[in-house]
Amino acid sequence: MDKQILLHYEKRKYEELAKILKSKEFSEIKELLDNYVLRGRTDPTVLVLAVLTGLYYLKEDGKENQLLIYKYMIKVLQKNEINIQTVSNLVGLLMLEADKLGGANLVELASQFTESVKNGTFTGGKAVDLFPKILYELSKEDKVIYGDGSMRGSECKNHILNTLCSGRWNPTTVVHLAAMFIDVPMTSEELKFVIEKIIRSFPEMALQDLPALVYQLLLLAKRGHKRLVIEGVTSFYIDKDTVCRNQISEITEDLMSEECDTETLRYTEGTVILHIVFSVKQDQELGREFIRYLKNTLLVHPVKVLAPFNLALALSVARIHRLQDQLYDFIKSTILKSFKDKDKENNSKWIRELVPDTVDITSYVLETVDNSKYGWDHVLQGLVQLGFTLMDSCGPKSAFGKEIYQATIKTPSQFTCQLGKQVLKNTVKVHEVVRLEILDQIFNRIVTKATQPISHYLDLLSDIVSSSPHFLLEAIPKVKEAFDYLSYLPTSSGQGLLTAIQPLLKLSTSLKDTLLIVLRKAMFSRQLDPRKIGVYGYLMILKHFKVLGGLPSSQCSQPFNLSQVQIDVHTRYNPASNEAVCIEILGNLRRVGTQQADVRLQLYEGFYEVVHRNTQLQMPVLDNLLNQLTKFYVEDEEINPPVLLDKCILPQGEQVFLAEPLAHLLACIQHIVIKTRETLTQQHTDDDDDDEEEEKEDRSLILLEQVLADLTVRMISSEMEDFEIDKSADFTLKNTVGIKNNIFAILVLGIYEVLMEYNFIHNKNSVEKCEKVLKLYEKYVKLSDLLKEKASTANGKKGKVSTSKPSKAPASLFSLSFNVDIVTLLLTDFSAKHKTAYDVLRTNLDFMKHIVTTAVNKLHQYSDKGVCDGSAGLDKSKLMNHCCQLGKLFLVYYIEHQMTTDRNNKTIVSGCLDGLLHVFTICTTDKDKLCQCLKALEDYAENEKWSEKIKTEKIHKHIKKLQRLVANIFTTDEDKQNIKEVGSLLSIIGQLSKYLPYHGTEYEEVQIWIHKICTDQTIDDIPTCKQVLSTLLTITQQMTSVPQILKDMCQDVHSQLGDVDQQVEVEDKTNFSLITIRTAAPTVLQLTLHHIDRELDDMDWVIGYIKSDTSISQSGDDLPNATQQETREKSICSRYGVIIVGYYELVQSALPSGICTDIMLKSLTKLYTSLSVLVKYYISLYTKKTGHLTSRFEKLIKLIGSKLSPCVYAFITYIQALEKEHIQQAADHIKTKKDKKKPVNTNIPTGKVIKQTKMIPNLIYAIEVFEKFLIQLTKKSKVNLMDNVKMSTARDFRINKAAVQAVLDEQSDSSSSNSDEDPTQDVENDQDNHGDDDGEKENNSGVEDSDGDNDNDSDEENQSSVSNTPSTSQQDPQVSTNKRDIWPSTSQHNTPPNKKAKLGSKVKNRR
Repeated sequence: MDKQILLHYEKRKYEELAKILKSKEFSEIKELLDNYVLRGRTDPTVLVLAVLTGLYYLKEDGKENQLLIYKYMIKVLQKNEINIQTVSNLVGLLMLEADKLGGANLVELASQFTESVKNGTFTGGKAVDLFPKILYELSKEDKVIYGDGSMRGSECKNHILNTLCSGRWNPTTVVHLAAMFIDVPMTSEELKFVIEKIIRSFPEMALQDLPALVYQLLLLAKRGHKRLVIEGVTSFYIDKDTVCRNQISEITEDLMSEECDTETLRYTEGTVILHIVFSVKQDQELGREFIRYLKNTLLVHPVKVLAPFNLALALSVARIHRLQDQLYDFIKSTILKSFKDKDKENNSKWIRELVPDTVDITSYVLETVDNSKYGWDHVLQGLVQLGFTLMDSCGPKSAFGKEIYQATIKTPSQFTCQLGKQVLKNTVKVHEVVRLEILDQIFNRIVTKATQPISHYLDLLSDIVSSSPHFLLEAIPKVKEAFDYLSYLPTSSGQGLLTAIQPLLKLSTSLKDTLLIVLRKAMFSRQLDPRKIGVYGYLMILKHFKVLGGLPSSQCSQPFNLSQVQIDVHTRYNPASNEAVCIEILGNLRRVGTQQADVRLQLYEGFYEVVHRNTQLQMPVLDNLLNQLTKFYVEDEEINPPVLLDKCILPQGEQVFLAEPLAHLLACIQHIVIKTRETLTQQHTDDDDDDEEEEKEDRSLILLEQVLADLTVRMISSEMEDFEIDKSADFTLKNTVGIKNNIFAILVLGIYEVLMEYNFIHNKNSVEKCEKVLKLYEKYVKLSDLLKEKASTANGKKGKVSTSKPSKAPASLFSLSFNVDIVTLLLTDFSAKHKTAYDVLRTNLDFMKHIVTTAVNKLHQYSDKGVCDGSAGLDKSKLMNHCCQLGKLFLVYYIEHQMTTDRNNKTIVSGCLDGLLHVFTICTTDKDKLCQCLKALEDYAENEKWSEKIKTEKIHKHIKKLQRLVANIFTTDEDKQNIKEVGSLLSIIGQLSKYLPYHGTEYEEVQIWIHKICTDQTIDDIPTCKQVLSTLLTITQQMTSVPQILKDMCQDVHSQLGDVDQQVEVEDKTNFSLITIRTAAPTVLQLTLHHIDRELDDMDWVIGYIKSDTSISQSGDDLPNATQQETREKSICSRYGVIIVGYYELVQSALPSGICTDIMLKSLTKLYTSLSVLVKYYISLYTKKTGHLTSRFEKLIKLIGSKLSPCVYAFITYIQALEKEHIQQAADHIKTKKDKKKPVNTNIPTGKVIKQTKMIPNLIYAIEVFEKFLIQLTKKSKVNLMDNVKMSTARDFRINKAAVQAVLDEQSDSSSSNSDEDPTQDVENDQDNHGDDDGEKENNSGVEDSDGDNDNDSDEENQSSVSNTPSTSQQDPQVSTNKRDIWPSTSQHNTPPNKKAKLGSKVKNRR
């Protein structure tokens, strides 16, 4: 039979073929096809085609068999028993012949496929390729029968797709179905339905199958709904990451399976990201859609943008050049915005209550770095560039060419820069591939950004080197290449680079040898910066390469050989290597003695740290210093002065420069001499042998001790005339002689200080030494007073100020350690052992004041710069210890002598308090530093660990101690009070309060206590008053009652300054006794408006957050509770209401002209702008149909319209009247001048008027914009919000009612016979109405109590048509009838009264 079928088909005898098939049963045809298809005798394609052709020619008789053959072939094709080529041929044949199937057969085949998917029998295979063709042919049918009715083919196709997507899909077949849908013809709605179904199937699938499904989904997205695909994929993986993160944080039983699932998830995420990036490269629209998705997500859900998967995807897509800049700028701004939002939350309890806790952005970004180790190579480049982008754009700032020192990370920009540094640091640890690239970019920035701060790059390099130096051994060539540019760097940059690289020098001998060569070249440079870098590098090597076993043998085993290039880490230690290096360096440093003063100064300041850490170099260093000192020291005891100051200067033409910082040289010598003597004493105690050899080695030490002793005696006996700097000397800085004398004086002062420190430390218990110290101090004071006298004389003679800048006081050469020792002994040590010696010093109170002042100045320097002059001034750990010790000493002394009546002792006490303030300023930058300080104050061990509860108790304990000190000041007599100390004590309390838990009772107690001070105490000292109120507001910021306090302050300002209307008596009631008429303006006013502006910023931010939250609810994610939204809105409106009541008080206050009125106008403009934001929020609610007006908002608008806005216009009138009066006074003053010798300036100053031409129109514009949005909201909400809003003031003209009344009276008298009614009746009614309205002013009002105030509306209706604005000029009846000064005059004033009335009625009717 098969031969007949094939023969008739080949001969195209289709009728004969049809007859043969008609005579056969389907079972016979099926058996025939089985023999060809399953048994594989020959190619079955021709036979199947012949059978289908024959059945087609049977017309209706063959339809059933056609359907049966298709079903049979689909069933066969789903099996894996046929080779791939045959399957492909058969599928192609069936697709070609599908157009010959009838509508009923197509419906049946489609329904069969749908049922197989729903019941789970569908297993995929090539047969699935038939379904798109079947649906395509079905959609072309005009009419088909489906179910119980007939419909068009396209409608039937829609029903079939709906049925297919409504059922549950077997997870193993989802990928096949997604691939099949790519070829299915679908409308946009059908496509969306299918995509949503595929996305819903994500959670049921195995992780390994998801990348393939996402790939098919991306192909499907080419036809539309790209945003839906992007949102579905990213949301799924974000949720998956969250679940995985929560599982890892919990302790689970099956840890291995969790780790395995996490690893699988990471690998699948990486593959999915690759698929998306590939699709973006092929489809530009997909990339643009992805960016739009990120931007919209930022508006409604900012945290999602920086989720690890989204961030990794964005960084991968950013590799595409056309999207690179756009994406990096977006990510950077998003991170910065997140930190700003976090800062807002941290600074306000009210915001924290309304806004839930946000996710830590730093952890999200660093988690992305950690995830990248699972084969995410395509993310690495993006991470590197992101890190450098953050550091480049948010790095430290500079001022006047110098980097601004910042003790701690506080601002969002600093946090962003810190995050960029952490990203790069973690990337170096995780990925070896990018290490060289990161180092290369760091070195490039260090070298090229010479004029910009690069400390953050140096910190990053230091962190990388210190945390993982073995990673950088392969990067040694890069480091050597950077050394080539060392001589071209600024001093700070070069020194920072050397400090960062220092740990590598112990691991690579070749690197050390290269550096030694570079430093030697730098020492021979002609420029100053390379020489200073060379000295710093040499000193660094001397400190860290200890002689004779200073380091473990495993870390310092390199033999000294400049040609050595291998790395010797574990070889035996050779002490001769470091010794040879150090000796060579000391030889090179001898050249410094002939170089510039700055280079010598750096050498002297660094030598002490060298001998302190490398004690074996003490004698060689002393030899060098002795050789240098002999150039300037006069050995002959009969010659005074004992030093040659002329050799310390270098004249060049008409200029004089310092050549030798002799005082610093002596300071270095005395520090090292004392240190060396201590070392030798200890060594002699341990070993008494070889005394003769040690005496030979100690020759330099003995000579220097003799020199210092001799200098002490001779400097005491020398007079200022011996140094040629007596009272008759010239000290001006305009000529060479004056500059030379100033240099000599500063050198001599430094020598006095050095000798004082040496004699005190050398023999502390000696009465003779203490007397010498006082004699040196007397000489110091004498010369210092001379300098001050000369400086004051030069700066002003007979009231004339010199054009030259006043000379700064020279920095003290006392070391901080010396300050600690002498302050300890002078202020707190009264033991019998030391009493006799130190009583000599205590008798001189001026000396004690000088010591305390110097210590305070050192602390101030440490607070501002992070370093300190003198020995160990760069060692931060030592500086912190000294700082804590001084804090303890100052606190003890201040507590004991706070109530002293001795004037001199009061100065010392005040100095101790200033020092204590600096100590806490330094320590409160970080909680660890604060704990270290508190432990020092209470004599706890530094390494003792405190729990959070103990820390809180200790902080509160010290706050109570400071509170008692404040109470002592207030309880003393007024004539004995030092009220300025209250400000310092409260500043310390405020700094400590930052570390109390905001929700605890301790914090609340502090706030209540400060509030009580403000209410009960009267302080006339303006800075102290400002400090107290500022502390109150800052602490209350972490509570919810700030607006109420601001309102009370506004009421007090109004009460103290009086009303703009002089006829109105303000109630004499104050909330804060601290606010007096002296402090109310401008001090309290400025402080109040500053914090009000801050509150307005917070409310704007919260409104923006709530607006985004409603957008989330509209999209269907994380639906917020409607009650929660309404609660937030009520909270905002209540807060606005309290602040508006405060403004209501201020605009009625008689503020003095100038800065007070200026800041008030600016603040009012900001208020109305903020109110416009609130109104626009409600407009958006009605636009999106997601909310409605609250009753509290309506009350708020009523309060603004009926109370605030009329008073604002009256306030503007008051300001202009005030300014006009001042201008008139100035003009009168000019006219009455009697001095005819000088030309009189007849121009009236108009600067303030010009300034107000900007401020007042800005305020008016803000009010009008607010009212415009209010009208829009009225239309949308169908609520008449404008009912209580009075008409805006007409600013084209303003009518002086008194002048108009006079004119009308005259006209009435002259034309009484022609007039039937009194034209002034309306004006009189208007005055009466305004008088009533002015009498209804209230001092306190709120949103809740503004309902019953309807008098303003009735007054408004009764107003005369002549008066277009509410008048507030009763206090000044002579207000000009002309237009306001800031607008040109109009011809309105010449209008007859009846025309004026008509014009007024038009205005009234228009309203």
